[in-house]
Amino acid sequence: MKTRLLFLALFIGIGVASLVHGASEKKRILVVSSYHKEYLWSKSTQQGLVASLLKYRYLDTTQQAAAFTRTDYVESSKAVIKKEWMETKSANSQAAIAATTQRIMNVLRDFRPDLVMLGDDNAANYIGNQLLDTATPVVFWGINGLPLKYGLVDSMDRPGHNVTGVWQQGYPKESLELLHKLVPGAATFAILACDSETSRPSIKQLQVLAREGQLPLRLVETVATNSFEEFKIRSLGLARKVDAFFVLNHDTMKDRKGNHVDMLTVGKWYLENITKPEASPEDQFVLEGMLLTANDYGYNQSYLAFEMAYDILEQGLNPGRMRPRTPARGPLMINKKRAAVLGIPLHGELLKEVQLVDSSAALKR
Repeated sequence: MKTRLLFLALFIGIGVASLVHGASEKKRILVVSSYHKEYLWSKSTQQGLVASLLKYRYLDTTQQAAAFTRTDYVESSKAVIKKEWMETKSANSQAAIAATTQRIMNVLRDFRPDLVMLGDDNAANYIGNQLLDTATPVVFWGINGLPLKYGLVDSMDRPGHNVTGVWQQGYPKESLELLHKLVPGAATFAILACDSETSRPSIKQLQVLAREGQLPLRLVETVATNSFEEFKIRSLGLARKVDAFFVLNHDTMKDRKGNHVDMLTVGKWYLENITKPEASPEDQFVLEGMLLTANDYGYNQSYLAFEMAYDILEQGLNPGRMRPRTPARGPLMINKKRAAVLGIPLHGELLKEVQLVDSSAALKR
């Protein structure tokens, strides 16, 4: 309670400064990502964000867009935009997140933004709750599942505060239906995931769909662990029991010494040792080397989030009355290299429906 009162007092001052600052021509936007710049999902959301900034002329040129992506700062004719990274895939202890949250709040105090954009769950939760009910409007993207869980909105129809944004609906059923088209004989699957803020809602969604009988394959078992050794042992064991996998996030794992193991290292091991077809929830996993997805597209998440931010900044809309939204699904995607390794032919009408990927970021390591 004392911490919340301290931040509220801080933002009463910032809110007054924002009123004065808001009269100036250029809008000041602070973007906070939960993750790190090299993360494949981060690259996708950055592409969507700059495309939307260009469309609404908050960036003047593609050169400015490239500079912003490279340096995390840009000043255009219409805006000053700064980006901060939380890096919560590797620095994910409570102490590390608390220190990162404090650092970003200090940046926010000095930068005095007219609006804050928060990418994905940890930024929405830890930064968003510091800004709740302040004078600074907030737009999030990439929350896995309904955003009610962090207390940032009162209801989906009427958020009621200074926060709104874009959430991930997820398309696990469609991903498994695509897998079943490719491998009609597959009847069972297991979930493989790390135990993280990102993966837990997706696990729960798959389990609910399985219990309701809505999936084309039967769920046999779920692996959710941050131990890379356990992940390897259980993956190899399940590969002898199931016909397919649903591979969710695997980016918060640690080795036996407690060191972080990044996603592409985990993915490389999986792709070199598991020869069962897999579905996945997002384009980043197919770019990594996994077989397929019905894509809950990071690009669309951030693109739509800035459209909502634009309506707040330029149309004067109240975020408390703006219903959180989920964007259209991205393309169906299949990784050609993985299909070839698994001996899955790609031909016929299916190829008209899908986007083919001919690379594997994990296997390049």
